[in-house]
Amino acid sequence: MAARIALALLVPSAYGFVTGIALDNSKGLYIALAILAAIGGVLAGFEMYGSGQGAVRGVVGGALFGGFILIAHQVVGGDATVKLPHPAIILLAFTIIPGAALGSWGGKLRYEYEEREEGQPGPFDLTRIGVSELIGFAGAGLLFASLFMTWFKTSCNAPGQPPGCNPNSRLHGGFGHFTAFQTFAKLDILLTLACIAPFVLAWIVVRGHALTWRPGEVTMIVGMTASVLILLNGVILGKPGSDPVDISFGIGWFLGLLGAIGILVGGLLRQAVGARVRKPPGVI
Repeated sequence: MAARIALALLVPSAYGFVTGIALDNSKGLYIALAILAAIGGVLAGFEMYGSGQGAVRGVVGGALFGGFILIAHQVVGGDATVKLPHPAIILLAFTIIPGAALGSWGGKLRYEYEEREEGQPGPFDLTRIGVSELIGFAGAGLLFASLFMTWFKTSCNAPGQPPGCNPNSRLHGGFGHFTAFQTFAKLDILLTLACIAPFVLAWIVVRGHALTWRPGEVTMIVGMTASVLILLNGVILGKPGSDPVDISFGIGWFLGLLGAIGILVGGLLRQAVGARVRKPPGVI
């Protein structure tokens, strides 16, 4: 029991401290760690029995996670790569409330798993995962990885280098290669969130949830939206920057578009094979 309590306190504290260090050094890494923290919140709740116990675990974990992010931020003393609320202590609300919800969900899953009747199918059936989900996973992974690669680059890598480059080619006032996290203020966060959609779809599929729409439709829309946003910020509305002189594409932009299309295709295939439940005549 003492070991479990220590683990419940030390893990979110240490993880929050690491996330706080990332906050001052890498926007992309900070967002990735925050997403993993959400998954960890569900798993932590699964260690408890019932939604009530899971919620309590989530509140404690969320408070420690958020608190140690702020502690690490103060220790490092750098500039946050993501805008913090003012005062910064409000960040705890954004870790405690979701932590309680995720922990409660995990506890509920544990309760359902423990209380199911003998012979009743378990809450998970991984055999339901199909090619459509695998395509979605690949697309999400490719899109997320692309955010750390070069999306746009200027003519000059440095002032006067290479010789003959256009010195007026600048992005955010500087030269060189820019990742999605360095280029955008909000689009990078939206694209990161889009990467979650195939995994939510897979969860729905393996759990066998009954929906009022075909599984995959929302994921398809997310992939379509991500694809359009990438095309807007590069082709349709032009390249970023107030005066994008000699700004060229990097490999990350193309891989990001390919990943978004992969999410779209994964959702499209799943909703195509999903059968919509027919309602009896006269039922609205």
